[in-house]
Amino acid sequence: MRKVSEMLREARERKAISLDTASEATKIKKEFLNSIEKGSFEVLPSESYALGFVKNYARYLGVYTSQIVPLFRREYESKQKVHIVPEFRKNQHKFNRNFFSAKGLLIAIVVVVVSAYIFFQYSSLIFPPPLAIESPKNGQVLKSNTIQVKGKTDPYATVTVNGEEVYVNLQGKFQKSLYMFTGENKISVISKNRFGKEASKTVIVKVE
Repeated sequence: MRKVSEMLREARERKAISLDTASEATKIKKEFLNSIEKGSFEVLPSESYALGFVKNYARYLGVYTSQIVPLFRREYESKQKVHIVPEFRKNQHKFNRNFFSAKGLLIAIVVVVVSAYIFFQYSSLIFPPPLAIESPKNGQVLKSNTIQVKGKTDPYATVTVNGEEVYVNLQGKFQKSLYMFTGENKISVISKNRFGKEASKTVIVKVE
């Protein structure tokens, strides 16, 4: 399976772009770009920062973020598990007396997690992603022409506000600053999951 680090490095090398040039263009530190291309995401400040850097870097290199984001999440999560498992094995001897009860609990947890994952996958095929617009409220009268549109959806969904794609963080929250003319304005928000199912909401506001 292709890795995010390989895809981005190969895209940069195809375009004959140096890390220094990429760093200057994306405003991302050279050492961070180097870590991304090596798959060393753990050295980045946090998961949300890492995802933001990867998406910005992918856009700069002309790589579709719709391909990059799912691969990044899978790769990032697998690296977290690599750090967790060895510690668990080091301390296994502490649980010998409760081996059977611990094993039963672990099996139950695995069953629940797998069931939840399967439900999530199939529900995404059938149902559109959840979408809530927190602000502004429908019919709200505003004094400023600059409006902050805030909402929440599926963290794996792609969101557009009035046709412009918006970054969605790992909690599913998004935010977009819009300039509105005086008078009545329409704000259209669309959230689309990876299976093409979409939810849309429209908010009407008035700017005085």
